[in-house]
Amino acid sequence: MNLHSVLAFAVALLVQPALAQEREWSFDANEDEAFMIFGVPESDDVGVSFWCSLRSGRIRLFIPEASEKLEADKSAAFDVIVGGKTFKQSGKTMPNEEAGTTSIEGEVAVADPMFSELKSASHFELKVEGEVQAFPLAGAEFDTLLKDCGGT
Repeated sequence: MNLHSVLAFAVALLVQPALAQEREWSFDANEDEAFMIFGVPESDDVGVSFWCSLRSGRIRLFIPEASEKLEADKSAAFDVIVGGKTFKQSGKTMPNEEAGTTSIEGEVAVADPMFSELKSASHFELKVEGEVQAFPLAGAEFDTLLKDCGGT
């Protein structure tokens, strides 16, 4: 590879991340549900989402790409790790054919202490079948989500 090719390759690597939009937290609600999603706006790229039926007292946690090791349509355990504390959760798996992996969705009570930890943390981790994914919490609107999802 000559110097010109090396420089062109290096510039291409530096420019590529600038063109890609990064994931961020967004909040949306309608008359029936509230959604807080960590993903790329206006796309199908979602890392994790929290959603609920309004005033249900329960929040669903959805992990679209949980693990290739999970079987679809089964119950499975996963951990939410926040501030050094581990919150054991369980959920239902489903195939994610687009990503070639398995998704999982669990349901947690609004009053669960996990949400107090999430509100004050800078990031959290999800551990499924030994695989860990980390997510920042800057911009996450847990106060609004908890208020909208809280029971009547």
